[in-house]
Amino acid sequence: MTDNKQQNDNQEQVMPVLYKQLAPLMKDIHKDLKLVKNQNFSFVREVNAVPIVMQELAMASKFYPIVFASDTPGVMLAVMGIRNGQNLFIDDQGNWLENTYIPAYIRRYPFFVAKPGEDIDPVICIDEKSHTLSVDGDLPLFADGEPTEDLKRAIEFTRTVQGHIEATVEFAEMMDQKGLLEEQEVTFREGEEIRANVNGFKTLNRTKFDELEADVLKEWLGKGWVDASILHLSSGSNFDRLWRMAAKRQS
Repeated sequence: MTDNKQQNDNQEQVMPVLYKQLAPLMKDIHKDLKLVKNQNFSFVREVNAVPIVMQELAMASKFYPIVFASDTPGVMLAVMGIRNGQNLFIDDQGNWLENTYIPAYIRRYPFFVAKPGEDIDPVICIDEKSHTLSVDGDLPLFADGEPTEDLKRAIEFTRTVQGHIEATVEFAEMMDQKGLLEEQEVTFREGEEIRANVNGFKTLNRTKFDELEADVLKEWLGKGWVDASILHLSSGSNFDRLWRMAAKRQS
């Protein structure tokens, strides 16, 4: 997601959003690490969009515009700000806005699933530079050389999210293959002055979606893709919500 009022960063991103230094989770190396309880969300304060999965759309579409990434086929995004480096759902203390949905991509942090190759099993990784992990933390990852219950729950959640990501990639790629996605741009004005311009994303073309053959719609209905498409389309009005939030923050 980009804002034309700010210079685009052309440097290639080598890490997934939020992550700085991924490494396989290993008990010999990470035996003393602990999760920090009551960690705030300062680590996502300057992130204006994160990947979202189909299974979250019923909740996420109530608060965020849901879009498709232009430069990364297969990725859906929840938009959280209208400018680069802006997350309107985080306050100055790093607290998430009350009574709003927190995307699973953020909740699984600092854990991650890496797939080194087609013939290699997925590997659970952690962000070794994350402030949510510390030897002075509260919840040990390992006890007597074995994963703790807290770590087991975190790994299970991380694997579940990864499965949902893979299913969402299939959905998003099919939308693209069918020619249903089109580049979009949202411009926010005050009078004649352009105050923000958000681009770098795609949305479903509603007319083309409505013209899909009945057998295709029947198949997609069974996969949950029709519901996902409708929730995506309905979420577009949340750009107005973001603009009001941004205006309120500046006042």
